[in-house]
Amino acid sequence: MLPSSTNADHGTDAAKQAAAEIQAARNRANAASQAMFDLESDIDGLDIDISAAERDLALLESKTAKMQEGLEEQAVRSFVGAGSGNAFPLLIDFDDINDSFTADVMSAVTRENVHVDLDEYDALMDDVSEARDALERDREASEQAKLDFANLKSNAAAEIEALAEIEAERLISEEVEHELERQRQREAAEAAARAAQEAERAAQQQAATRATNAASTPAPAQTPAPSGTTAQPGATSATPATPQAPAPAPAPAPAPAPAPTSGIACPVNGPRAFADTWGAPRSGGRSHEGVDMMSPGGTPLVAVESGRANFSTNNLGGNAVWLTGSSGTKYYYAHLSAWEGSSRSVAKGEVIGYVGATGNTSANHLHFEVHPGGGRAVNPYPYVRAVC
Repeated sequence: MLPSSTNADHGTDAAKQAAAEIQAARNRANAASQAMFDLESDIDGLDIDISAAERDLALLESKTAKMQEGLEEQAVRSFVGAGSGNAFPLLIDFDDINDSFTADVMSAVTRENVHVDLDEYDALMDDVSEARDALERDREASEQAKLDFANLKSNAAAEIEALAEIEAERLISEEVEHELERQRQREAAEAAARAAQEAERAAQQQAATRATNAASTPAPAQTPAPSGTTAQPGATSATPATPQAPAPAPAPAPAPAPAPTSGIACPVNGPRAFADTWGAPRSGGRSHEGVDMMSPGGTPLVAVESGRANFSTNNLGGNAVWLTGSSGTKYYYAHLSAWEGSSRSVAKGEVIGYVGATGNTSANHLHFEVHPGGGRAVNPYPYVRAVC
């Protein structure tokens, strides 16, 4: 059940309460979306592993089949050469190898040189069995993950619907938006502080590791005094060791990247939830180069800055938009249900399309990329985190 409606226009306290309720709903939706997209990444990773395992198993089976053929031919030659009238059971599938055949091959080995190494063959058969078991486990894990994904997708969609209802009940005035912005800035500052602490800890660990390695390194051997010299009282016979240069101070931890300040608009003009899936594995050996923003199908999408919007279609992204901003940064929108109008110059905040599930996806969401200067993609999560 949703909380009772709060009139945000009756003072700062009401605005704070409305903003807190909206932000709490957004956080729940974000968490649900993160769980869903994380599992989607796991499924893609499993699919990649399964494809690799299938290729490896095929190679092992091919190698085993060749070794099996060699064993059969050599055993047959051995039986024929020995004048045996017993029929030799040729193997059709190396899974059907039995003790009787093994005994026959071993008998052949005693009579004639068999060039296939039986130990190597047995080891290879073990590898085939292990590869099959591992492949079956991966397939079972993938099927279970897909069932779990369906449940997480339903949960994320429910959280988005709840968020939409809460935002509709709360009168999102300028005062509420101000409170929401204050909360975003506070969360961004807390995230930056955590990043700085993690960087500092990493630098300290690196410095401690270097110090440990330096302490465990043996000192260089001293050079003995030249023959024919007389040692002075109280002096050693070795020349003084050259003083070692002090270890360089550890490099300072890199400062956390500041939140973007480009003043872009949030690309989704409606209830939304998003997850940081930068770098996650994707089918075909790709890695994820965007941020996934869940929203009900048909939610308007807007230009994050003024520039030129070009509409196109592709297999992975479905209906897509490349927005070349006036700043020179390019933005990529994917999986749209439809475009608004046609390719054209657009103003910041102008509607250019609608959330959908076209292309390589099964969930209504926007895949959003940021390419500063038109170059390679960077993680867009901090960008949308700062404005959505």
